Amino acid sequence: MKIFQMLVTLFSLLLTCCVIATWASSYDYSASIDCLEKPWTPQYNGGLVGNSEFDLGLDEWSKFGNGKIELRKSKSGNNYMAAYDRKMPNDSFSYILYVEKEFLYTFSAWFQLNKGKEIISAFLKNGDGKSTIVGSVIAKSGCWSMLKGGFQMQEDMNAELYFMSNNTEVELWIDNASLEAFTKAEWRDQQYESINKVRKQKVRIHVTSQDGLKLEGAKVTLDQTRPRFHIGGGTTSSIIDNKAYRDYFVKRFTAATFDNEMKWYYTEANQGLENYTVPDAMVSFFKQNEIAVRGHTILWASANMNQQWVKALAPRDVLKAAVRRVGSVVSRYSGDIIGWDVVNENMHNSFYEDRIGRPNASAMFYQIVRALDPQTPLFLNEYNILAHPTDMKVIPSKYVEKIREIRAFPGNEDLVLRIGLQGHFFFKPNVSHIRASLDVLGATNLPIWLTEMDFKRGPTQHVEFEEVMREVFSHPAVEGIIVWAGWKPTSCSDKCLSDKNYDVLPKGCSMMCLTDINFKNLPTGDAFDKLLKEWKTVNVTGYTDNKGVFEHEVFLGEYSLTYSHPSIPRTIKTVFNVTGGREPLDVRVSF
Repeated sequence: MKIFQMLVTLFSLLLTCCVIATWASSYDYSASIDCLEKPWTPQYNGGLVGNSEFDLGLDEWSKFGNGKIELRKSKSGNNYMAAYDRKMPNDSFSYILYVEKEFLYTFSAWFQLNKGKEIISAFLKNGDGKSTIVGSVIAKSGCWSMLKGGFQMQEDMNAELYFMSNNTEVELWIDNASLEAFTKAEWRDQQYESINKVRKQKVRIHVTSQDGLKLEGAKVTLDQTRPRFHIGGGTTSSIIDNKAYRDYFVKRFTAATFDNEMKWYYTEANQGLENYTVPDAMVSFFKQNEIAVRGHTILWASANMNQQWVKALAPRDVLKAAVRRVGSVVSRYSGDIIGWDVVNENMHNSFYEDRIGRPNASAMFYQIVRALDPQTPLFLNEYNILAHPTDMKVIPSKYVEKIREIRAFPGNEDLVLRIGLQGHFFFKPNVSHIRASLDVLGATNLPIWLTEMDFKRGPTQHVEFEEVMREVFSHPAVEGIIVWAGWKPTSCSDKCLSDKNYDVLPKGCSMMCLTDINFKNLPTGDAFDKLLKEWKTVNVTGYTDNKGVFEHEVFLGEYSLTYSHPSIPRTIKTVFNVTGGREPLDVRVSF
């Protein structure tokens, strides 16, 4: 017994050494959305996964469940493992490891089936028999698909990584698995590294005299007047006539999404009686203040979010009414909108496909919008991708399939598309999963927006808000964030804020409030303001060197530049734009 305990202790020490050995690794943002003839080599050379390429047969891997496993070799001579003769969905293969709560883990592996197309999911099982999902992918026969996921555990434990597919008639094949661990400090360092790379650029201000003489000692002041990365807010009609709300919003946000005021059920509650008075006023206000507006939403795929009169129409008339709605709202606001949510939540719902009887109804509406407003990007907008990895309807590879489905409709090949991820985090966010999902969707090369980001009420809301904001802002594929905290006098009232039953949202209350009814910051509002300050370059002052140059790294965006020199009795002010790039931006000014 003592010998066994010594072996267990030695194994744990070796495993700990393996974890420590991976600390220096830099995070790999790469992911594949294509089904390939050959899988990529394992990320991080396998990391914590031993025998990741099965060069040692099945060493370190085990059977999970009641199926069978065996080593096989592809036509190209590559080893892989197969699970076959499966009777239960989780009959597969597994890898035993020790995980620690202080680490964030990223996992990837390549999968193939012997026939058909199915979802394969990776799970982590703890000693109590509870399982945590790691990630999912659509696997196919004849080629390899990459699953990328991540997890963080709440306690140190021995765990078993296993895999699952509901179709027990297919064989599951795996190759080139990897698992890497990062400390929280390393994870944050990677965020800073990415921010410096994709959100900043070095600027060199060259100051010369009128005759071209390089001026040493010129005083230079830089102030960002507008950030390039959009951080916007959800908003309600209260902004029209509430000065305090207007002042609060304009000071912080560069984009806006209307909570309800542009939706069909708002502008045409009764058939044939359109009323755009409120959204017109809101669009006008934001235009005056140079705040971009997202068009949310043209149509909504949920039957419950369509007016009763629409649901009562015959199929042909549903199509006519929907096309008329598209024409009405798009033609009205074309040129005033930076992006359209075309058919909201059309991966979870299919109202128009079902009622009209056309499986490609959504794709058809995208084409109509593009014809009316060809320059404005068109969004898919879905929930649960980042917040609920167990929702198989919207796993990242399903989202990619939906993009391809819309583009496969004749005439849609060149649609200007964007990826919209709502981000309603009603459970503790899993930032490892969030990053992995953004990696996969980023492989489409389509810019990503978090379009409706909010968090469950409670004492940790501000912590979770900041954690996810940092993760999303730092990701190279993300272009903008909409903080879903539209204010109304009733939604952030004392009654709402004092309610401690965080599992039930009181009627009329907002899930997330940045301020109280008097626009005094709440903890989440403080966290938000802190981030806005951190991600902005303001009041940077310096002096040119003997070459007439002042150099500084700044956040991307529009800038005001003020410069002066002791030998010249005047101060000059100009503007310039920092748009990004690996090379420094040279700005040349003279007196």
